[in-house]
Amino acid sequence: MFKRALTLLMVCSFAAALSGCISLHAYVDNSLGDPHYADLKKPADPQPVQLLFEFQSKSVANARATATLRPKVYEEVAQSGLFSKVSYEPVASGRTLSVMINNVPLTENAGAKGFATGLTFGLAGSTVSDGYVCTISYVEPGHDVVTKEVKHTIVSTIGNASGPQGLVAMSLTEAVDKVVRQMVGKGLAELDETSDLSK
Repeated sequence: MFKRALTLLMVCSFAAALSGCISLHAYVDNSLGDPHYADLKKPADPQPVQLLFEFQSKSVANARATATLRPKVYEEVAQSGLFSKVSYEPVASGRTLSVMINNVPLTENAGAKGFATGLTFGLAGSTVSDGYVCTISYVEPGHDVVTKEVKHTIVSTIGNASGPQGLVAMSLTEAVDKVVRQMVGKGLAELDETSDLSK
């Protein structure tokens, strides 16, 4: 789905072909937690908004990941209750909510580490960290742009490597979905705290 994720999965597949028992586990740090939209102040008179979304890998647009994750981002924005309607098309008022998520690797030479794990049949093990930066911007004509930035991390282990203490192992797809949900939820909560969406 993402270039880096594909690299890890290909390495894992190669390793699995060699040993038949090497697996990849992903862990999401617990710094954000899940959204609690019921706790938001919410505007007295919610308005429609156009949702713009883009996923980037190392600051380069990733069309495939964007298409995959757009419905998930849409669902979070709709569930927040901050807007009366969420649309991919422009709305009459000109209001827009732009969500951009950038995947920034935190571990260098991830492919080489995974390859080494495969050659040792998983005995060496390897750990890779990926950073995610979510930038949410709310634009309403005639008002200042409100922008929020939220950061998150996924740690992935391949082979005989221990995951971070206290975190639950999951698939890479589950981890990415969780990170997106938590980042968008946090960004919307901060937006709700510092702007009057009803005006």
